[in-house]
Formats: sequence, structure tokens, C-alpha cells
Amino acid sequence: MKLKAAVLALASALSLVTGTANAAIVTSTNVPVTICDLCTVSSTLNFGSHLTLTDVNVRLSNLTHTFVGDLLITLISPRGTSVVLSDKRGGSGDNFRNTVFDDEAGRAIADGSAPFTGSFRPDGLLSAFDGQDAFGTWTLRVEDQAFIDSGSINSWGLELTGTANNVPEPTSLALSALALAGLAAARRRRAA
Repeated sequence: MKLKAAVLALASALSLVTGTANAAIVTSTNVPVTICDLCTVSSTLNFGSHLTLTDVNVRLSNLTHTFVGDLLITLISPRGTSVVLSDKRGGSGDNFRNTVFDDEAGRAIADGSAPFTGSFRPDGLLSAFDGQDAFGTWTLRVEDQAFIDSGSINSWGLELTGTANNVPEPTSLALSALALAGLAAARRRRAA
């Protein structure tokens, strides 16, 4: 009977727990990154929790560039989904300062002007990330597509909203399997 109780306790500990709504703000520590002339650069951030996404917002707290109309800015999820945030917007203006890309914003980035400050709808749809697990490495990719000007990614982050998924890691599952095998072996020895 003790074996059965132990197995039931272990099974319930390994159950997938869902249903808890969560929001997280995470910022990149992989900055500053120089945006060289006519090149593509990336900055990353890691999100260490399992969260089934329902909303993603991107904050460019400080991205400097002397001609933001040169830039194609894209966010890439841990699963490889890409969303264009800004496709050569802002003409000869400078910088993104406290810029939030949000599908629910009142105005589109195409209707804004540099320096971009405030909330804007991106050129692509951030809802493309909905339903994905936020766990892993996110990448902000910036392509300078014209001559002369340069800049720097100095600070950026994500606002992630979703449902928590407390998924056991593979190591935990392997240890649990070993524990179950040990319990079964002990029971067989007692029965023999």
C-alpha cells in the first residue's frame, strides 16, 4: 500500500500545472551592441520560465541611430517566429527612446516620427507569438540597410503575458523514473 501511495504522490507531482495567468518583464543583458553601417546585428535575452503566451510587447528603451529610416528591426521568438517591428520607418530622424511596440497601441509605427517615443503598433503582428512557449532565447535583430549612418542597441526588453506552465524538466523526469524503478525493485525483493 505504501508503494501505491508513493506512486500516486509522484504522479501528482509530475502533473502538468496550468491555468495561472502571469505577466513578466525581462530585459536584455546582451547590450550595448553597435549597429554598424550596412550590417545586421543581434541582441538576445533569455526567459527561463514556461509561459504559454497570450500577449507580447517589445520595449526599445534606448536604441540610437542617426537615420532610423535605414533600419529593419525584427523580433525572433525561441521557436524561430519572426515579427517585423519597424521596416525602415522614421526617415532621417534619430533614435527609439522608450518605444513600446504593442498590437493594441493607438497608432502605427508607420504614422509616427523619430525620435519614436510612446506606444506604436508594429509593422508585423506580435500576436504571431500567441500560443507559443516563452521559454528560451529571444532575439532582437537590427539590419542597417543603407550607407553612412550607424548606432547602438543600448537597452531593450519584453513584456510577456500568458498562462504559466510548470513543466517538469527532462532531468526531473529522469530522476522520477529512476525512483519509480527503485520502488518497483524494492517491492519485488520483498515479494520474493
